[in-house]
Formats: sequence, C-alpha cells, structure tokens
Amino acid sequence: MRRKILLLVLVLGLVTAAYPTGLQTGFRAWGGLALGRYQGLPVPVGIPELRYQNAYRTGLGLGAGLELKVPRVPLSLILGLGYLQKGTELEIYYLDTKTGSYFYRLGTLSQTGLVKIGPNMKIAPYLLAGYELAFILNHRGQSFGSSPGGPDSDLRPDTKKMDLGLVAGAGLEFRLDKVSPFVEFCYFHGLSNLSRATGTLEYYSTIKSRTLLLSAGLKFSLKKT
Repeated sequence: MRRKILLLVLVLGLVTAAYPTGLQTGFRAWGGLALGRYQGLPVPVGIPELRYQNAYRTGLGLGAGLELKVPRVPLSLILGLGYLQKGTELEIYYLDTKTGSYFYRLGTLSQTGLVKIGPNMKIAPYLLAGYELAFILNHRGQSFGSSPGGPDSDLRPDTKKMDLGLVAGAGLEFRLDKVSPFVEFCYFHGLSNLSRATGTLEYYSTIKSRTLLLSAGLKFSLKKT
C-alpha cells in the first residue's frame, strides 16, 4: 500500500509541476495482442517423471488514456486505463514428451502511469517506463490435478484482488496535425503474488503475471491546457 501511495504522489507531482508551463494534451486509444505467462509452478503431484512448464497464451488488449506533453523537453506523461487478457498455458511433460496442457485466463482492468521520452520528430521513436495497478476482474482455468481438457473453473475466489507491477516498452509515432498513429511494444512485470494458495489454487504457492503487449492506436490532439 505504501508503494502505491508513493506512486500516486509522484504522478500528481509531475502533473502539478508541468501544469503552469502549458501542457499539450492528447487522447489516445489503442488495441492489440497480449502474450501472457505466469511465473510459478504448481507443487508436483502424482508421477515423479512428470514436469511442468509455463508457456505464453494469447489474449486481447484494449485501452485509452491521456498524454500530457511538456513543452520544450522530450517528455510526456501518459495516464491510461485498459483491459488486458493475461494468463498462461501450463504444459505437462512426461519425461521429454508433452502430454497435455492446462489453460488459464486472467482478465484485468489496468491503470497505468507511464513516462514517455522521445525526440520531437515527424516519425518519432520513443521509450516508455512506469507502473501498472491491475484490478483482477476474472480468473478462469482448469483445476490443477484434474484431467487436462476438462471444463474451466472459477479461480477468482482463490485469487488476490489486485496486482502492482512495472511497465517498460518502446514505440514509434507518426506525427500529424490532428491524428497521429502509433505502434507500441510493452512488457508488464507483475510484482504481487496473485495466489491465495487455497481451494482451486492450493497447489500454487506463487503466481506472478508476465505479459508482452503489441498494440497499435491513434492519438488525437486536444487543446493546450
């Protein structure tokens, strides 16, 4: 909780400090492909020759936000809100042969605060860094220990409600007068252990989310504040 408060204070401080200089404001909307994978494996049960491995699972991402550009310096602050489908594919191996998979889907409402650094050019590459505060909307998958390929279970009661993470990425913006297309690639590194290690997740002592996001969107120029 202390880290969350410090992050919010930092964001508010940046906005307040930049406000008198005449911010250039833009509205951003984007969509893309998410590749999710968990860090953390279940406690092995049953046959000793079995082993498990996390692999990426594809999902969707949608979002919008405000970009506040500070004049005369190559710096912007992006405050965003989006929906991300995270998750993982837990692969099952008997010796070196893959015998099946468990599939997990984690839906989050993600609030992000990002610093954007890049040159003032018509075709402008840039770097991104910041935080993600994710609210867990749903978590579904097969209960570990059941036969792979069976029906999904609701894992939400055994999943924690929030995740705090770091974000890093890069992008390319094509700057036009009113509407500027952009493409971005970002990595979301969850810091919180999402498993309560109870019920349907009793075999998981640790679940941490790792997500890659490839997205494209449009930035609409608004009036200066």
